[in-house]
Amino acid sequence: MIKKIFFIIITVNILLGCSSSADMLNKTLNVGTNANCEKKNGYWYNNKCWANYAELDENISKANIDAEVEKQLMAIKEFGLTIDEKDFKIDFFFIETNDEDNNVVMITLFKDGNNTKTLLQIAEIEDLEKSKFTAQTIFFDINLLEISEEKASNMETYIVAKGISNIEAIEGDTVVFNIEGTLLTEIDGKESAFSMKVGEVLASIGNTTLEVRGTQAFLNGTLGTKGYSQFKDLIKNNPEVDTIVLQNVPGSINDAVNMHTGRIIREAGLNTKVLANSEISSGGVDLFCAGKERIVNKGARLGIHAWAGGGISADNLAKDHPAHQYQIAYFTMCLGKEKGPAFYFRTLEASSAQGMHWMSDKEIEQWNLSTQFLNK
Repeated sequence: MIKKIFFIIITVNILLGCSSSADMLNKTLNVGTNANCEKKNGYWYNNKCWANYAELDENISKANIDAEVEKQLMAIKEFGLTIDEKDFKIDFFFIETNDEDNNVVMITLFKDGNNTKTLLQIAEIEDLEKSKFTAQTIFFDINLLEISEEKASNMETYIVAKGISNIEAIEGDTVVFNIEGTLLTEIDGKESAFSMKVGEVLASIGNTTLEVRGTQAFLNGTLGTKGYSQFKDLIKNNPEVDTIVLQNVPGSINDAVNMHTGRIIREAGLNTKVLANSEISSGGVDLFCAGKERIVNKGARLGIHAWAGGGISADNLAKDHPAHQYQIAYFTMCLGKEKGPAFYFRTLEASSAQGMHWMSDKEIEQWNLSTQFLNK
């Protein structure tokens, strides 16, 4: 069971979404105009009427991004976790289904002092259709999303307690979960009561930190709504900063917001840099590309793969599919008309969403990801 859970955690870490049938997503309707396409509830793009994309389009316009970010950040203020009457701040929440085992996993990361710990809840997929259900619960004394391979082989040793959660799902703009339960410690069987309020909106927040040091700001963590807000504040309040140093940035939990984060970085004329020990991938590479000047120190690891989420796996889509349009526009802004779209499609070919292709130094320079490549 633990090994199976770890597999699910890894899929979450690379931001794998549930994929709809490629045939369904690539289906077009035989209509000749935008007006006729709208009558069929289709999506008009590249002079074609795409049958099954309109409801999957998660793009946020430039006019709406600030209001959407503010709405999400306000919503999460009411979320939190209490164990034995002690309150903890929730840093990250993700919910992922595993069709093979017919279960759903809810992953919650929370701060205990300077340490990040994990609460894992497992329920049957069918339970998600109910307003109330129960879930197995495991409390880990470690951040499972950043666990090393060595520690992963001994995950059982990091289990603090196990128990049962009683979950109530409340429908609204997004789903909110009210959770209560008990945990029994592995060592002495001590019983601890816990309660938690958490919601789907937290799944797009991310957990980035942005630390200003002189003229540089150091970025770490998974990108999302929080990252956009942090960069807005940085640009407004720290005019002395001219370079963003990406250290450990494994990806983005919300690509629609992340592209706006990259946009405001480019509009502010900020440079981006990776150090010899930096490791960035997926949405982290996307954000790096937004730099006006892009400095790569030899030894840095840059990982690319096809994006997936919201019912779409990008590497299964036709090249003229509308789901590509926002990323094409983004990379055109970053890398220009010649390299931008070509590099975007290269990311889809490099690896599926389940894997990762680590770029060679030659590739980094070939695709103009670096405007300066430092060998020292």
